[in-house]
Amino acid sequence: MTVLSIRQGQFVYDGERGLPSAWTWTLERPGGAPVLTHTVRLDRIPGGRQALADLRRLPQRIRELRARNPDDLDGIEDELRRAGEWLAGEGLGGLAKELADVGEVAMRLPPELAELEALPWELALVRGESLTPEPGVPLALHRTTLVRGVRASPRGRTGAVAGRRLRVLALFSLAEGTLPLDLTAHRDALRAAVLAGTAGREVAAHVRTLQFGVGPTALGETVGEDGDWDVVHIVCHGLPGGLLLERDQTGLSKRALREDEGDRSGGGSPSVVGAGEVGRLLAAARGRLKLLCLTACWSGGEDPARSTGRPMTSLAATLADELDCAVVAMRFPVGNDFAVRFDAALYQGLLGKGWPLPAALRYALRTAADDPDLPERALPLLSACTPVLFGTDAPCLTLAQEDLLLGPFDAPGLNMAGPLPDPPEPFVAREQEMSAARAATSPSGASRGAVLHGAAGLGSTSCAAVLAHRHQQEISPVLWHPRPEWAPPVHDGGAAAGRPPAHPHSVDGFLAHLAHRLPACEDTLDAAREEGRPAPVEAAVGCLAGRPDLLLVLDGVDRLLRQDPCWPPLLEALAGTADTPRILLTSRTELPGIAASLLRVRLEPLPPARLLPLLTAAAPRLRALLDGNDELAWCAYDIAAGNPGLLVEADRAAIRRQDLRNWVRIHGDD
Repeated sequence: MTVLSIRQGQFVYDGERGLPSAWTWTLERPGGAPVLTHTVRLDRIPGGRQALADLRRLPQRIRELRARNPDDLDGIEDELRRAGEWLAGEGLGGLAKELADVGEVAMRLPPELAELEALPWELALVRGESLTPEPGVPLALHRTTLVRGVRASPRGRTGAVAGRRLRVLALFSLAEGTLPLDLTAHRDALRAAVLAGTAGREVAAHVRTLQFGVGPTALGETVGEDGDWDVVHIVCHGLPGGLLLERDQTGLSKRALREDEGDRSGGGSPSVVGAGEVGRLLAAARGRLKLLCLTACWSGGEDPARSTGRPMTSLAATLADELDCAVVAMRFPVGNDFAVRFDAALYQGLLGKGWPLPAALRYALRTAADDPDLPERALPLLSACTPVLFGTDAPCLTLAQEDLLLGPFDAPGLNMAGPLPDPPEPFVAREQEMSAARAATSPSGASRGAVLHGAAGLGSTSCAAVLAHRHQQEISPVLWHPRPEWAPPVHDGGAAAGRPPAHPHSVDGFLAHLAHRLPACEDTLDAAREEGRPAPVEAAVGCLAGRPDLLLVLDGVDRLLRQDPCWPPLLEALAGTADTPRILLTSRTELPGIAASLLRVRLEPLPPARLLPLLTAAAPRLRALLDGNDELAWCAYDIAAGNPGLLVEADRAAIRRQDLRNWVRIHGDD
């Protein structure tokens, strides 16, 4: 493996500027190649000290250019090209060409030179052998990956140990008031990439994902509660030197969450978690943790404006040292789609192809940067120097071994998994409402459950379906009632006993469903029937007593109430009993006077900014008409007033002009 180092005694440190004024690089290559050196003396380079200072503030400069004119992509690339030319010509000299196409390069610098190490050396532009003028190509787009924070000889650690399964924890957090991220798409793509990669390599894997309500406390508890994680992946917004997480869900009010109330889930600001606190929250994973991914936030660099009076150090560099693991991070902010593409390719390389981490990172960078559908393709230099890699073990880290123990993994609730509605596609995540509902239905929540309520079409069932799938994958089994339309009906044998089968929306139908899913309940129900008509409340509570691990989802409760007057006392009993399941109810009304102990979470119409992804994915005909400034389409949009269900209805009507006109007339009259 190639090593690029600056040894103790081979640099002169400028304490006033916080950077060296002279240093000597040593390049050691494998295979008996001669050791090469290059000395840099800034006092002999015209403008050398200023050039190094400008490189130090390059992140701040890029930020200023983006703020001044977000569309001036050429201006950003020109700034980076000037930096890349200096890094190659003066900063590395002749070593730049020697570093091209050598694979992974371990950077070993003394701790005093952490700021020099953090500069974007992979941006150094290397030209080919041609005599004709041509632009240089960054080292990162050659077959070269620089690995920072290598403090000792890499141990060649592997992430998969014979007889143990690969364990991956992925957490997704979107703080209120920050720019939107499509966390659901990111989560689904990452989970699919990990499972597909491990299946292709015949490596058993357990993937746990956590979304909604991921604040500092949830982060620490999730990392620590289940112990040994090989990989931790965190997707969120970040600032140089820290993460922006959702606020902790403690102390939520029991009253309804409304757009005009100050008691919104998560409060009015995100939790800013610095490097030291992130390290403390992740400390329980130290020991087995091999890889930490922070690929959707500004975690691999630090803005000099935010580090006044102290040495610059990135979040990723700090965590690599504290947790003794490899860290993949981003020097600059990236778009959500770039991060999704990058992460999927990274795990495909690590697990599907079995490559070492540096090779997988190179593959992920090329895959994302070359995607014609991503705006980052117009910024090849910025993309090239954005992903960064830290950690002593990172140069040799692998996560796939053929001798890993195979066999099924007993995920929570797997044997009890009942039919759930298909998750909506697409899904416009309501992060604050989902976080509140998830906190209320978690085993450690202060509430017994929640009521998701809103007008028809606002998505209470869709939100409940997403939460149910997350809960079943992450925590414990879920019982969804009434059963989804695609699932076969459940009968209690009433016809054979001379009674008509119970209607599925009645409490008796619910009891039949319980007996089908929980066979131990059948004796309780039979005993109740032997006494005549079942006592539904007592029978249901008796069946569900001692099952706090179960999540009970009752969909469309306002319609259930019209079917059977026994529902209100049953809901009161379940909500008031400590050792029965958590409850998640959906309704078009707030269910006043019923199970008041349950948290009310109100769904409001979506604001225009949140409707854009839904229109693009689920209402393409209507979106095309809106883009064409079609007056009839804008009438339909105004009538929908932020209601996703109505917008999808209008899109179906938009197949024929007359149908859309009729839709506008009918709903406009309403």
